[in-house]
Amino acid sequence: MAEDVYYRLRDILDKMPNGYPSMEDGLEIKILKKIFTEEEAEVAVKMRMKFETAEAMAARTGLDAEYLKTMLPQMAGHGQIFGVTIGGTKIYKLAPFVFGIYEWQVYRLDRELVELCEEYFERGFGEYFWSKAPALTKVVPVEKEIPAGSVIEPYESVSGLIEKAKSWAVGDCVCKKEKMILGEKCDRPMEVCMALSPIENMFEGYFWGRPVTKEEAYAVLKKAEDAGLVHMTSNTKEGHIYICNCCGCCCGILRGINEFGLQGSVAQANYYAVIDPKECQGCGVCRERCQVRAIVEADGVSAVQNERCIGCGLCVSGCVHGAARLLPKPAEQTLHPPRDFPQWERERLRGRGLLAPD
Repeated sequence: MAEDVYYRLRDILDKMPNGYPSMEDGLEIKILKKIFTEEEAEVAVKMRMKFETAEAMAARTGLDAEYLKTMLPQMAGHGQIFGVTIGGTKIYKLAPFVFGIYEWQVYRLDRELVELCEEYFERGFGEYFWSKAPALTKVVPVEKEIPAGSVIEPYESVSGLIEKAKSWAVGDCVCKKEKMILGEKCDRPMEVCMALSPIENMFEGYFWGRPVTKEEAYAVLKKAEDAGLVHMTSNTKEGHIYICNCCGCCCGILRGINEFGLQGSVAQANYYAVIDPKECQGCGVCRERCQVRAIVEADGVSAVQNERCIGCGLCVSGCVHGAARLLPKPAEQTLHPPRDFPQWERERLRGRGLLAPD
């Protein structure tokens, strides 16, 4: 049966570290049919999870090279696979469903796809994805709120992530776009998702977002902080290629905390917030800015629930009375992310029981 290709693609995606589990009624297949034609799915199942050229894939699979030179750029432009051009050479690889195929549908979303994906997340994929370790993303605190004298690791410096890159791009947040299509209002800025690359001019002609300068990238971060959005990046020490700026009402990751109570859905920053009750004026700004409902009112002032705090620092940046501040966590509570994405993948596969321990 021709549509068997969708089941093969589902199984391949589910063997990737991020996973793509099946539902009893085949909901995940409906999503793939919405995103891929049968022809595109047939190409996808023959792809590797490592970069290769169209010529190399043709030699390996027996597919016509000229055919692949047409299909692969088209599929990359549709966000179905990952494609980049480095030194004039175009290379491609299969992408996971999340983060990957789903996010790259941001400019192809319609209500049908949004409703299918939302149902998939709510019926099981969300909890399945958020409950596996290590978490995919890590909170990067508002840098200016980190206590003076603290040793700031490179992966906890949002300016360090910007400075290390040589190309920057910004695009719409797929989570906010999804909620907008569903008619659920979020008044925070939409164009706040950022891509980073160590290669110059990487995003010229890129299928996603629009290229920006380093100065414009900093302006996006400021806009996000002013709007009370949480900075997040990959949960690794090296190789960061994005910065998400997220709200608790739309973001799939933060919804893992707010809707499912899964505190481990995101790797927390190595800081925690405290509010001095003697300095707090009870204005409630910090409670409004907290995206994970970690701050509550107690006896007319604000108090932090430490078990929910992710250390983003938004309460501190929003407190005009100077009552809130970030403190470094004690050494025994400090989180150390995997070195790079390949190590993250190995640890994730072990966590899912798909890779034997070292």
